[in-house]
Amino acid sequence: KIEIYSTWEDTADTTLMWQIVTTNAVDDLKRWLDQDPGAAWLRSADGRGPMWWAFESKNQDIVSTLMMAGVPHTDKDKNGLSPVDLLKE
Repeated sequence: KIEIYSTWEDTADTTLMWQIVTTNAVDDLKRWLDQDPGAAWLRSADGRGPMWWAFESKNQDIVSTLMMAGVPHTDKDKNGLSPVDLLKE
């Protein structure tokens, strides 16, 4: 999990995760996390991941799902912004 979370890169998985989160596909996310819990910790090249996208899209169900998986909402992306900071933009 730490290795996944500290690897920032754009991949097919990060793109798929972005699509799932921004379309609020909660059931798809839960199925993926059931099969691969580490997917909750993916981060794209800009340092953002599912929690940032969920806050940005205001998808509370996905935020809750990610929090239950242990994903923090206080970490920073490459610009020093946390997921919570995106609510202020």
